Amino acid sequence: MRLPPGRYLLVTAGSASSERGSGSAGSGSGRDRRVDDRFDLEHAPGTLIHKGTGIPCEMMDISLSGCRLRSLRPFTAGSLESVRVVLTIQGMVLSIWGITQWTTWDDTVGVRFIYPTARARNQVAGLLTCLLDKNAAEVVKRAVAEAQRREDSPILALEYPLPVESELEDEAVEEEEEEFQEPPAPPPPPKRVELRSEYKVLSLEEGDSPAMLHLVADEAVLQGNVMDVSQDGCLIRLTRVSQVRLNAQVEVDFHLRGLPFRLPGMTREMHGDGLVEIRFTEMSRRKRDDLAQVIGELNLSKKN
Repeated sequence: MRLPPGRYLLVTAGSASSERGSGSAGSGSGRDRRVDDRFDLEHAPGTLIHKGTGIPCEMMDISLSGCRLRSLRPFTAGSLESVRVVLTIQGMVLSIWGITQWTTWDDTVGVRFIYPTARARNQVAGLLTCLLDKNAAEVVKRAVAEAQRREDSPILALEYPLPVESELEDEAVEEEEEEFQEPPAPPPPPKRVELRSEYKVLSLEEGDSPAMLHLVADEAVLQGNVMDVSQDGCLIRLTRVSQVRLNAQVEVDFHLRGLPFRLPGMTREMHGDGLVEIRFTEMSRRKRDDLAQVIGELNLSKKN
């Protein structure tokens, strides 16, 4: 039965058990065993947050002990995962931590709430009464705001106890709970140096095109990988960190799509330890055309 927007249906523990006995989604194995009264939320929008990532979801029902929701993107973490559920009840945004109890093939997730204090549990119980009696909504919301000392904020944030403990039944918790701070995201990796060229540049991953760098004057050979290549030069990351003289005459031996290239050049610049930039010299027209064709084909296949 679908109710008009803004109306919620109270499902008692007895009727909920009967419904699950008839094979409703997410309960075929009898895993959703909440004993508290459940309120049908009629697919109200909400968010399931797992490890800092928010997943939009539809809220199916809620009780004092937990909720059932359907994620709108695949939730692959499974059961016994720490999550946070965010939803709106009578204009109050409820943010509460919990533990996933079960998941189903259709992305339905059962969550058991974790209350940091008995007072927090009572606040949620007060909000749930608003779903039964709209006349009590404003009174309860004012009481909740006063208890939080944030009368200008519509957010009821019930933070997860650290370390994880069972539900606290001690009523006397006077000090303010420290707000949970998610760890900052790691800084992005530094941007890799790119080859500067007036021609199209092909960027490769390390290992895509192993190379041999022949130092003509030193009669030495260094191993590495071609990272960028164009018709007039390339970037090579050396396997062993080495310093190479600038303006040294070299030959670069590498393969692209099975086609071998051995091209003469001059070292132009060292980018850090082990990344050497080379400018090709005295390249025949045939080799230049072959190189341009392979670069064009590989760049096109990347786009597709």
